[in-house]
Amino acid sequence: MTKDVGTTYRIAEDAIESLQRMGLAASPRNFELWYTYADGANLILSRDIDQFLADNGQLDQTKADALYERHIASSELANTFLDLVSRFESEVGDLFETIERTGANADGNGKKLSALSLELDGMTGDQSDVGTLLEGVIAVTKSMKDQNQKLESRLAASTNEISHLRHSVESIQLEAMTDALTGMNNRKSFDKSMSELTKEAKTNRSQMALIFADIDHFKKFNDRWGHQTGDQVLRLVAEVMKSNLKGKDLLARYGGEEFAIILPDTTMDNARMLAERIRTAVESRRLKKRRTNETLGAVTLSLGITAFEDDDTPETLIERADERLYAAKNAGRNRVVCDGDPESANWEDEATFAASV
Repeated sequence: MTKDVGTTYRIAEDAIESLQRMGLAASPRNFELWYTYADGANLILSRDIDQFLADNGQLDQTKADALYERHIASSELANTFLDLVSRFESEVGDLFETIERTGANADGNGKKLSALSLELDGMTGDQSDVGTLLEGVIAVTKSMKDQNQKLESRLAASTNEISHLRHSVESIQLEAMTDALTGMNNRKSFDKSMSELTKEAKTNRSQMALIFADIDHFKKFNDRWGHQTGDQVLRLVAEVMKSNLKGKDLLARYGGEEFAIILPDTTMDNARMLAERIRTAVESRRLKKRRTNETLGAVTLSLGITAFEDDDTPETLIERADERLYAAKNAGRNRVVCDGDPESANWEDEATFAASV
């Protein structure tokens, strides 16, 4: 529902006051971020900001930029870019097919003209006037054949160039959908797949489960051992998750230390077994600092699972999986919480939990 003018001004004033309190510049990016937070429409953004404020008391520009990229830029500008790439690739494909057809027609016409040239050459006989006329026709047909051969050569070269261009577009699209650090699907790929697979589950009335996973105490781990070691932990978790998935399962880095797994045609019980297997496998791995060989201890995950319901949208599924994840953290971390679990029933709200962390 559209907000009235008075409400929008009140939200804008709240956003400006918050920026002043944080010591952040009233730049367009900062204002858009804080207006979205003050509006309360993006629950996951609100949860992330509330949790960060509860942990740190203040939001610096670096964190503000990270939140903007995760919750605003990645969900709008990147999707627009991918749409342009997809449409361009489609147009390249149509042009490729047109050139192939044109090349085939040129080759056929060349053969017909060559045959006609031979036929006319044999009909000249003793008719000198007719012969002279036909020699002109023969010359024209041969010239047309030569031109067609040149056209075929140019078309062949163009076909190769477009083929290379197609591969370039595919590489760009793959890069745009891949997380550089872990090599898995990124948030853009996740959003696209969620939309497609939710529609598929609704149309086919099939089962689907969604897992959200978060590395426990990752910020403290990162602060203690450094970002390079933190990156090593992210790669480890990604590797363990990948090794446990199969078929149409889609794994993505949702943002920061949070991961998402979409499981088409999967029951809640099977999703729980997979989540427990991943949680146990991650916990059993032991990391060592490469330079010093110092043991870093165990890495643990909290995981939340929800199952697709007939009236679900991608947004409602994500919101529910996120709630199950934070219920797992609220219950002590290093555990799996599903729809219907006692821990899930005790969930209050994200803001309450964030304030208690």
